[in-house]
Amino acid sequence: MISLNDLDVTRACDTPHEFEVVDDSTGKGLGVYLSVLGAHAQVIADYTVKSLNERRLATALAEKRDPRGKNPVVVPVEDDIEFSTELVALRVVGWRGISEPYSHENAIRLCTKNPSIKEQILAHSEKMANFTVASPTN
Repeated sequence: MISLNDLDVTRACDTPHEFEVVDDSTGKGLGVYLSVLGAHAQVIADYTVKSLNERRLATALAEKRDPRGKNPVVVPVEDDIEFSTELVALRVVGWRGISEPYSHENAIRLCTKNPSIKEQILAHSEKMANFTVASPTN
């Protein structure tokens, strides 16, 4: 039998998984290794909830100021891009093979300038096999 305590994907996603970044054109590794959290890591959930709550509050306040909807609230596309980039950059918690030291700001820079790397981060973070849960207790 397995305990519900052993089925904790959130906790498993908080343990980083390291992968080598691959060059899309050649399929070869670049010697750059990123450590990423899983998609269900607590920091990802917390950021998502906080950001969406802020957006909803801003919309509600705008609607209260303009109940007839003459000036609808429009979220700029740039806000969505920034939100997406932040969600991916939060998954990166370290690296090897990059001369600049790891920092969250540098992770945002990496994701902003490299759509292919951003996609690889997402793919590795979303693959639950990279984040195993504890083995069953007997």
